[in-house]
Amino acid sequence: MQLLAMTQPAELPTDALLARLRSRRSAIDLAAKKDLEAAPGEIVDWVYRRLNKQLRKRLRPFLDLLAMRNLILALRYLLAEQALPASIMQNALLAKPLQDLIMAPDAETTVVRLESALASSYPFVKGLTATWRSQGPGGVEQQLASGILEHGLSHSGKSIVNRTLGYLIDMRNCLVVRKFWRWQVSQAPQLTPGGKIPVESLDRIWATRDEDRLATHVKKLGGEPARSLQAVNMEQALINGLTRLLRQAGRDPLGLAVIIEYLWKSQLAAHNQMLRKSLVEDREELFEEVLLL
Repeated sequence: MQLLAMTQPAELPTDALLARLRSRRSAIDLAAKKDLEAAPGEIVDWVYRRLNKQLRKRLRPFLDLLAMRNLILALRYLLAEQALPASIMQNALLAKPLQDLIMAPDAETTVVRLESALASSYPFVKGLTATWRSQGPGGVEQQLASGILEHGLSHSGKSIVNRTLGYLIDMRNCLVVRKFWRWQVSQAPQLTPGGKIPVESLDRIWATRDEDRLATHVKKLGGEPARSLQAVNMEQALINGLTRLLRQAGRDPLGLAVIIEYLWKSQLAAHNQMLRKSLVEDREELFEEVLLL
């Protein structure tokens, strides 16, 4: 089974859609205090329904990532035996059979059915039930999140999709190392290979608590130094780096980066609004809730 909904591809020509998205992209104000006209999920669904067959094929690894993010967020609630928010239930990107499958009567049945449905198309899902039994919800989320990034990277050639996924891997790994220090976890973090920073280097950084070395990597990735190694400052430096990467790639008016940058800016605008509305000083978890992965 595939992650993405099997909706009919649009017949809209690529240049026509890109022209519309360039206009919408330019209208997004990342500093605006007013609410967005639509939620990020609705924006993703709107774009997906207007992609023609060729664009869907070229963007498939990135779209799979977005669909997996939705699935992971749903599982986060379901495995904790909490009610799903309406924003997650009303999801046109994730295949309908998957939405039905995860509504099993108990957590283990959900995981068993999910592994059976996805393992043939996404080999990294194999062993998910064993992970659930040994590591619980956190292990399931780690296996799916890391796996979809590696899977997408291996199927995206040398396109902007590949560069975006590679950056997200590095971003995720750096933040995980920082979180493990903060939480004083004695076990080494499970890092995702495929980024510019070798996982072996990050393993050494974690083991020796080499904060200066981690800061150097963050500076190289983001193109600017983080104000401190506080998670929210590291996150902001890395977010700024991905924003610049997509802005530069998005200057090609007919390139795939126009679509990815539009979706990223929509997610980022929602992220910024949530940060402004949050009264909690420690906002580390907002990254996973609002951004991609």
